[in-house]
Amino acid sequence: MKIFRILVLFVCFVLPQFVRADETEQVERLAAEYAECTGAEDRLQLANKFFAYLQEIEYIDEPIAFPADSHIDSVDVNVYYYVSEWFYGEGDYQRAIDYGLRAGQACTEKVDAVSKSDVYALLGAVYFRKGAFDKAVEALSQSYETDKAIGDMDRMSSTLNSIASVFVAAGKPQDAEKYIQEAIAANSLTENLTRRAVLYGTASELYRSLDETDRSLDYARKALDTERMVGDSARIGVRLSQLASAQLSSSKIEEARRSLEEAIPLLLRSGNLHSWGICQNQMGDILASEDKNDEAAACYLDAAMLFLKQGDKYNELHAREGLYKTMKDESPRDAMMHLERAKLLQDSIYQQETGEALGKYNAIYYNDILQKEKERTERRNRIVLLSVIFAAIVFIALIAAAASVTYRRHRKKIKVYEHNINSMQQMYDQLRLKYQDVEAYTMQESVKLTADDKKFLSQLASVIYALSERGVTDIDSIASQLHISFATLRRRLALSLATTPSAYIQRMRMQKAKDLLQGYRDMPITEVAEKCGYTQVQNFTRAFTRFYGTTPSDERKN
Repeated sequence: MKIFRILVLFVCFVLPQFVRADETEQVERLAAEYAECTGAEDRLQLANKFFAYLQEIEYIDEPIAFPADSHIDSVDVNVYYYVSEWFYGEGDYQRAIDYGLRAGQACTEKVDAVSKSDVYALLGAVYFRKGAFDKAVEALSQSYETDKAIGDMDRMSSTLNSIASVFVAAGKPQDAEKYIQEAIAANSLTENLTRRAVLYGTASELYRSLDETDRSLDYARKALDTERMVGDSARIGVRLSQLASAQLSSSKIEEARRSLEEAIPLLLRSGNLHSWGICQNQMGDILASEDKNDEAAACYLDAAMLFLKQGDKYNELHAREGLYKTMKDESPRDAMMHLERAKLLQDSIYQQETGEALGKYNAIYYNDILQKEKERTERRNRIVLLSVIFAAIVFIALIAAAASVTYRRHRKKIKVYEHNINSMQQMYDQLRLKYQDVEAYTMQESVKLTADDKKFLSQLASVIYALSERGVTDIDSIASQLHISFATLRRRLALSLATTPSAYIQRMRMQKAKDLLQGYRDMPITEVAEKCGYTQVQNFTRAFTRFYGTTPSDERKN
């Protein structure tokens, strides 16, 4: 068993350090070089060099390149955000905070709202890992206010979930309940199952802290069932760990052991060492309850080493307390060292300032709730007034309809409508509307879009349609019309349709060409090419042939 544990620690901690040490050193070097550079043009070149390296090591899927006219604030935010995210993934939380704060300082009015929200959400997550709950709530509150201004229900549910997690970790689960229930309500308006599983998992931990074991188990099972529907094995491991916590609280020891035995290999394979460390703490709790103190201490020690390295005070505290309880009889001196460390961690986490900060945010949130209730009341009053007006209109319309019927009876002949000389324009307008039908242009039929995705893709389709009429099809111009950055456009399309901007724009142009060729047979192919953004008909013909395997002329004949 000891040999196996040593091998696990070697594979989990030592090997990854050798593999990623050079990459981390290169990321740090490029980030430092960028931060020290003062010239806007040089910074732009360094930013593009940085993102080219991230793509080279496959940290990002699609290339990110900033054009010469990019605003430096937007460039700063993207560079520092990705550096912060890198160190967060490495468990180097202090450097993640340093670069996250740099990104926050660059969040001026020139930076899009989604990027700002991402920065504050990342800072909140890092502060949470550090046990700085007051700072975590402060950052997350900024993210929540930004998401609320955008009106993005999915992002709002994510931020509210993070705030709930902070309150649970800070020992205030009774205050966390309103946040997680609000988050679940917001998520119900979307189709994001991955987020739903996370919310159910947080709810399970919340009700476990409130000693409502039945509700905790129910939410944990919902989280696992939802995650299995998504099929992400790494996340399934996390949900199994949450289920084990609920099972332990319900004294279902053997069920918890089985959940952990299934979770640990999944987490190790995926490289999720943080959740693996939590499982080690849980397994230590099980072994300690069976008086297997040596085995329990070994599990706690694995967790303590990991969380000390990552700077995760909250979970290290659990491990240190477990080490004291399991070692106090056999190794009292070592046990006292762990107890002293536990007290130091406890004093660091649960400061008076933290409680005051959380209470302050509670007041802010309650004001927000009151404002929402006021808006709901005003909305109800408007609905009543509109209902009365609608009833009056219906009554008047019925009288007018009766009068119209009487008038028509006295007419000798119903005038035949002439053929609309603008029928071609009407058909063309219908084609324009078709391009706003997002359901018709998902990249695959199995894609399920949220309401926000549909709204975003409808706006994107309108912009592509309008710009292609003027021969403008470059991605930066399209992103600019939507008032977002290229990186944001790339992320939104990747999340909603699992595609790239260039692929989606090309598909839209080719579908438009096909519709014009089939629906307007008198329209010259040169004009079709122009309406799809091609200045040279030869380029259009080549692109169409590559996409459909047939020429525009053959497509029209068929």
